[in-house]
Amino acid sequence: MNAKREAVREQILRTAADLFRHRGYRATTLDHIAARLGMSKASLYAYFRAKEEMLAAISRRTIEEFTRELGLVLRSDLSPEDKLRRVVRTHVRSVIANRSFLTVFFSEEANLPARLARALAAQKDRYDKAVESVVVDGVKRGVFRDVPPRLVVFGLLGMLNWLYKWYDPRGRWGAEEISTTFLSLIEDGLRRRQRGGPALARRVTRLQRELRTFARALDG
Repeated sequence: MNAKREAVREQILRTAADLFRHRGYRATTLDHIAARLGMSKASLYAYFRAKEEMLAAISRRTIEEFTRELGLVLRSDLSPEDKLRRVVRTHVRSVIANRSFLTVFFSEEANLPARLARALAAQKDRYDKAVESVVVDGVKRGVFRDVPPRLVVFGLLGMLNWLYKWYDPRGRWGAEEISTTFLSLIEDGLRRRQRGGPALARRVTRLQRELRTFARALDG
């Protein structure tokens, strides 16, 4: 597919997702989509023969984009804590940038063909299990508390995905503030606390600094 055709297809999908979100999938017609785009229905048919094809394309693209972004995190050399932070920040940015897609993805599953609905459900389950693997790794390494990883994922993704319901681009919270707030809630509940708390951590840091100073003095 050449770049121009791909750009037009992307514009059609974004327009369809916006209309599905605001009008509802069943209430939106191809005439509505063509009119919003300023193109004829005949031209629209060159890209999609029915709105069912658009719904399927929106749903596939949504899960594939999130899966691709998650794959980059999983293949990195980051620690479990940093991987989880990256997952949260990436997920928040993606939901905000593609809010109409997410609304359609979660709200219109019942209108998908049964085979596609099953395939998407399987992809979502693989995504959940991939995030779960990060939590499992953190528990094994002793950096996360020993809590059920699957429950952590359900809570985490439920919080992140619900953004599509309440996020307002005109509001006072941007992606960075939302991510930081969510992370503070997650990390405070998930990270294993060191015995002695912050006071011990400060003493350890001070001791390490003094040891480095002593080592440099010996080398001199």
